[in-house]
Amino acid sequence: MPALTVLMPVFNAERFLSEAIDSILQQTFQDFEFIIIDDGSSDKSVSIIQSYSDPRIRFYANKENIGISETLNKGIKLAEAPWIARMDADDISYPERLEKQMAYLEANPDCGMVSTQTRVISETGNVLRIDRIRSEHFYYNMAFICWIYHPTVLFSKTAVQEAGMYTATYSEDFELFWQISRRYKIYNLPTILLDYRVTDQSLHQILKRAEYDNAQQEQVLRNLRYYAGNNYNLPSSFIACFRHNFEPLKKELNLDKIIACVKELDYLTECILAKENPNYDATAIRTAAKYKKHYILTNLSDGLPLAQRAYLWLRLESLRTILKLLKSNLINGIKDRSFSNKSRSIMSLHMF
Repeated sequence: MPALTVLMPVFNAERFLSEAIDSILQQTFQDFEFIIIDDGSSDKSVSIIQSYSDPRIRFYANKENIGISETLNKGIKLAEAPWIARMDADDISYPERLEKQMAYLEANPDCGMVSTQTRVISETGNVLRIDRIRSEHFYYNMAFICWIYHPTVLFSKTAVQEAGMYTATYSEDFELFWQISRRYKIYNLPTILLDYRVTDQSLHQILKRAEYDNAQQEQVLRNLRYYAGNNYNLPSSFIACFRHNFEPLKKELNLDKIIACVKELDYLTECILAKENPNYDATAIRTAAKYKKHYILTNLSDGLPLAQRAYLWLRLESLRTILKLLKSNLINGIKDRSFSNKSRSIMSLHMF
């Protein structure tokens, strides 16, 4: 039995498929099977896959397109190894990716899933950004937003099965990762081990963006009810704000509502702190909450007249905190109209 299963769904991926397959076959960690499932491609994807003769490849072709969640669940059931690494057909895994992830899991047997830092690249391979986010802040933010790049994860087959497998049609990764995080420790390696490619076929960012956004709005409300109670509710503009979509709330031109939204975040932080979890770390939760609150405040106050910006911050933060932030140049528009590059890098929160 192999130590690891690499699972890659494919759908009309001929442009980048060979590069993705090669990046897995050339891993320094070699004890794996490579399950590739074509989900009804109409391009040359199948012939590209069949051109490989590596014995580690197990190829399956769905008779018709059944979607990514059902395809991944099929692959999980087929997997013979206790650990499963996800891979997408348009991304590039670095040679030491699997070796480093397996080494971490061997050293931390209570961890159910490990992901990695990534470079986000364009279709032509140009670097668009690098998201550097500390792993200890993932758990708190998982209630609101998904920072984990799907093709970077390596998870326990048992953990995935206990979490219920992939159950969502859209935002399926966010749903699964949140369920796993309720039961197992999760960790994000502080090393870039994958190039994540954004293309004109990217479902969550291009083709099905509205569907993914709606799914994530519903998932976030469900997550928050887990911490604040089944009857908990809040305006959709608040949920959007917590997901770093600030326009709905800003368009309302209501300072009192902005204040209420940020205070609601404080309340939710206390609810999260009151809930036991394998990833519970009070200091990390409070630190992550502080960063999120300041990021939200900065974006909501951007464009407001100076007096309103000052009023907003004074209502929501202590004078001592405001002076400290002013000194470090984090309040946009009060000391300086723009973040420094370093500050924006620290506070950049990518929304899936």
